Amino acid sequence: MKTIDFFDRLTTPRMTDAKIEIIEQKLLNLANDGDQEAARHYTDLSRARLRWERTRSPEHRQDFIDEAQDAQV
Repeated sequence: MKTIDFFDRLTTPRMTDAKIEIIEQKLLNLANDGDQEAARHYTDLSRARLRWERTRSPEHRQDFIDEAQDAQV
């Protein structure tokens, strides 16, 4: 578990979820006003967030543990 906690701290984003949500909302508002650049950034940020959340699922976490243990052998 120490190895997992270590890597979890390394990969944890420095921005809080609240800050990310504020940025997402601002980009969404700009996108709704027709700003194409904001729409692209909003899409990129949302996709990155979904990928991040998916990697933190219990199944992926267990896969990571198994890979780390295999690498140590």
